[in-house]
Amino acid sequence: MVFLITFLLTVIQLPGQQVKSFKTSDGETLYYTAKGKGPLVVFLYGGPGFGVGPMRPWADSLSNQFESILFEQRGTGLSSNVKLDSTTINLKRATQDIEDLRIHLGEKQLTLCGISWGGMLTQAYASYFPEKTKNIVLVSTLGPDLSLTAAFNDNMNMRRFPNERDSLTYWNKQPDSDFSKMKRNYFSFISEFYSHTIGYKMLPQFFAATKFHETMSDLMWKDLSINYDLKSVLINYKGRCSIIRPRQDPVPAESVYQIKEILPQTNIIFIERSGHFPDYEKPKEFFKILRGVL
Repeated sequence: MVFLITFLLTVIQLPGQQVKSFKTSDGETLYYTAKGKGPLVVFLYGGPGFGVGPMRPWADSLSNQFESILFEQRGTGLSSNVKLDSTTINLKRATQDIEDLRIHLGEKQLTLCGISWGGMLTQAYASYFPEKTKNIVLVSTLGPDLSLTAAFNDNMNMRRFPNERDSLTYWNKQPDSDFSKMKRNYFSFISEFYSHTIGYKMLPQFFAATKFHETMSDLMWKDLSINYDLKSVLINYKGRCSIIRPRQDPVPAESVYQIKEILPQTNIIFIERSGHFPDYEKPKEFFKILRGVL
């Protein structure tokens, strides 16, 4: 009953959005939501493993100027009913899924916008399909390899208040249940916010909008640990590149300069007093910047 009510409310709140599907080159059915009119933009969410639901306000904000394609990555959201193993969940397959989507949409070139892991996936697509990419917008992104992942994790832990670290330790030791997992999520993600007050207010909205698909995430991270190094191939991309960088993002700032070194055409825009989720902490400023770089 709770699921049904949530689904109906979601449908009611999303006028003009259409859920569509396409067949991939390996025969799976994947889904996306389209909204708005104008130049087409494909949006990729983070994780890996989260559904694209939190990007619906992005589509709403842009609906008068752009056609937003909210892509449900393989193994997440509506696209979760697929074969899940190392042959289907990996970086190469994920970029091919985007290429299959491009062909389905009938676009000669794509504009891609990704946040966090979505920014990494955007870089990967631009690396492997440079002629099919005309503009990439990277939000709160990691760099072209995983060299700063440990520093990112250290920053996350450092930014938790002592009581939050204690709470996370406590809930990590408790038996698995929906409640204990919810508590772990809250105390894990709170340090991604510059303002923890805003974080505690917005995290319920975040988790109501998406579901974390653990199997997909584990498989993808296993592959990324071996294959995510784009330094030698990202240079092939010659199109536009913009990075929207929250100043207090726990992702080390060095990551954006790693990208800038490879892609000198990159335009970096900073948002002050915001952590990893500028759409939650500074929505007006963020969406104004986003419209300007697409």
